[in-house]
Amino acid sequence: MTRWFKDSNKILLAWGAMDVFHLTRYSLKAWQAGNIPYLTDLMNTLTLGSELGLPSLMMAVVSWGLQLSIILTAILFLCGYRPARYLGLAQIPFRLLFIYPSITPILMAGSYWAQNPLPLVLLLLASEALKGWTLWKHA
Repeated sequence: MTRWFKDSNKILLAWGAMDVFHLTRYSLKAWQAGNIPYLTDLMNTLTLGSELGLPSLMMAVVSWGLQLSIILTAILFLCGYRPARYLGLAQIPFRLLFIYPSITPILMAGSYWAQNPLPLVLLLLASEALKGWTLWKHA
């Protein structure tokens, strides 16, 4: 059986595809707003750095670290690099903190629950629990 058809690689491919979906959605939204994905946000963060204050600037740095790790896991998961699962697991608390669900369509559906965010929070928790479980047990 070839490497591409093993169950663990299917799990990695699925999570890699979700990361690519997140990155594509982020980029498309930036382009629609007339911005250059990531570059415009980085320039804005650097410009506002002195006004943000240290706690907000630290949160921005952590958020940038998460975005960079999502780019990295997208590449590594799609290449079937199994040790990348540890990076995927390490992302989970930060995805919860910044509300970046691993299953990106959950975030897209969030506008349906503007009045009651509980379903969105539950889906976010379920998304990260599923990712953690599948990466730990099956990847």
